[in-house]
Amino acid sequence: MSKHLVRKSKLGKYKKESLVLGDITYRGSYNIPTSIEHYQYNNQSYTDKKMQGEIKIYDCLLPNTVSWFQITGLTDVDKIKKICKECGIERFDIRNLFAGQRVTKVVSYPNISFLLLSGCYVDNEKNMQTEQIAFILGKDFVISMQESSTSYFNGIVEVLQNPSSQLRMKNADYLLCMLLNCVQGQYVETIYSEIEIMSEVEDILIDKTDQQVNVMASMREGRNNYLTLRRSVSPLREEFANILHNTNGLISSDNMMYFNDFDDKLRAVLNDLEIYNETLRSVLEIYYNDNSQRMNEIIKRLTVVSTIFIPLTFIVGVWGMNFKIMPEVEWKYGYLFAWLVIFAITLISVWLLKKKRWF
Repeated sequence: MSKHLVRKSKLGKYKKESLVLGDITYRGSYNIPTSIEHYQYNNQSYTDKKMQGEIKIYDCLLPNTVSWFQITGLTDVDKIKKICKECGIERFDIRNLFAGQRVTKVVSYPNISFLLLSGCYVDNEKNMQTEQIAFILGKDFVISMQESSTSYFNGIVEVLQNPSSQLRMKNADYLLCMLLNCVQGQYVETIYSEIEIMSEVEDILIDKTDQQVNVMASMREGRNNYLTLRRSVSPLREEFANILHNTNGLISSDNMMYFNDFDDKLRAVLNDLEIYNETLRSVLEIYYNDNSQRMNEIIKRLTVVSTIFIPLTFIVGVWGMNFKIMPEVEWKYGYLFAWLVIFAITLISVWLLKKKRWF
C-alpha cells in the first residue's frame, strides 16, 4: 500500500512553443500508433470496422444512420490533420489538439462543433495521468480523438451492440453527450481515487504506522494532482456554455436536456474537487499538528532533564570554586555529604515532576 503513496508528479514543464508559426507536430507523451474504428448504426442495424489508409469522413456517411469514428493515438499527425481539415476546423484549433499543453476549448463552426478538453484517469500503478481528448460533432456523425488507449468509451460500444438501447434510437448529438458523460465519469473516479489515497495518508498520520512513507511528498503530489484536475474541469465548465448556446443547431431540442444535465454534472465534479481540496487541507493540518506535538514532546523531555540537572550543576559549581576557606573541603565526610545532597535533590526533582505528571 505504501508504495502507492509517493508517486512521481505528472506536472512536467512543457517546452515553449509557438501556436502560430511552424509545422504542426504531435508534442504529447503517448507513443501510441493511430487507429480508427468506425461504428455505424440506427435503430435497425449496427456495423463496426477498423479503417485503414486514407479516410474521407463524408464518404463514409449513410442516410438515416449515425457514424462514430473513434480515433486512438495522435501520433499520425497527417492523417488526423486531413480529417480535421475535411470537417472545416481551423489550423490553430488543429495545432491545439497536438500541443503539449492541455488546452480546453469549445468552438461552434457553421456545420460542426469542436470540443477540446483534458481527460484524467488513474493507471494500474495508481498514478494519475492526463491526456488530450477531442470531439467533432457533425449532423450525422461524431469523431472522438484521444492520446491514449484507455477504455473511456468501452461501455458506449457495448450499449451500441444492444438493438433496444436508447442510444440506437437517438441522433449524433446524443452520442456526443454520452461520450462526454464517460469523460465526466473518469473525472469522478480519479477524484475519489485521490481522496482515498489522502485518507490512507491521514490514517498513517493518526495511527502513527508505516513511518517509512514520505508523507510530505505524498501530500505535495496530491496537491499537484488537485491543481491538474482543477485546470481540466473548471475551464470545461466555463467553455461548455458555447455548446449550450447551440448556434449551429446541431443539438436537437429533445436532447438539449441531456446537455444541461451534463453541465450540472460538471458542477457536481467541481464540488467533489472542493471536497478533495478540504481533504488535502485536513491531512496537511494533521501533519503539522503531529510535528508540533513531536516537537513539544522533545522540548518536554529536555525540560525534565534540565530541571533535574540545573540544581546539581549549581551545587557542583559552588563546591568547585577555589576559595581558600571552604569548611566542606577539609571535612572528613564532605565528599559523602555532597553525594547525599545530590541524590536528595535528584529524588525531590523527580518526585515533583511525577506529581506534575510531566512523565
